[in-house]
Amino acid sequence: MSRPPLKSHPARITPPKPPIVAKLPLAAKPSASTSPSAAARKKTPEAPNAHQVGAIFTLPDALAAAPLPSAARERILHAAVSILNEEGFGALTQTRVAEQAGVRQSHITYYFPARNDLLRETAVYGCNVLLEMLSGSVETGSVTLDTARDFFVTDISDRRFARLMCALIVASDEDEHIKLWLASFEDINRKRLLDTFLKLGLKITLEDVENFHCTYVGAVMLDLGESTNASLTRTGNVMRRAFDDLMQRGMAAHIKTATKNITKTNTNTGNTKKRKP
Repeated sequence: MSRPPLKSHPARITPPKPPIVAKLPLAAKPSASTSPSAAARKKTPEAPNAHQVGAIFTLPDALAAAPLPSAARERILHAAVSILNEEGFGALTQTRVAEQAGVRQSHITYYFPARNDLLRETAVYGCNVLLEMLSGSVETGSVTLDTARDFFVTDISDRRFARLMCALIVASDEDEHIKLWLASFEDINRKRLLDTFLKLGLKITLEDVENFHCTYVGAVMLDLGESTNASLTRTGNVMRRAFDDLMQRGMAAHIKTATKNITKTNTNTGNTKKRKP
């Protein structure tokens, strides 16, 4: 004799299964919403075109396009540069960086015993991310001389990285190691800029890049001291003129070399004709 409760018993077992399956996709949503740049990091970054370069070639966008580092030290620096851009220099503390990077504060002090160590390596990491994106886009042909010009003008509009460099300059009065590091850091950046300009077709020297770099740093520091819309506009105009001067110098040298080669070719051709019987 069958009893009704036996038929209803399977109904109590099967209902829990659908909710478990339905909840699996929902579990992935919070991490994506709490990290707006996560989706951007997962995608393979497309090379910027001439119309996008002014918007894409900023440090925050370069960070979003770069893959999230897996190593703890690089993840800490990635977090530090993100905080610098999103919250400003005042928020760049070891506690805040540890929270953003998802590591214990002991990890911060292990890799960067002093705050100056963290500031220094944050500057290096930020410059590397930006210059690598610029160099990579030049190699793929996504950047021309005109769009490279826009990059330098756009880059000065964010004063937060300039404040970081100012803090390191001030700290160098108390720490001789920072002075030595600053000299090496700037020398490396100038050589990387020279390499990028040469890839763009400018026939220039390291001395030309040094002049351009000094103009850039001086203009940015003067703007930082004033920090007004007028000073930012003036700095942008200064950088446009500096880049145009660099372009003219590089193109003039290129034309001079090309003319010399043509003259040499014509001379050789004339000599060949004279030797014929």
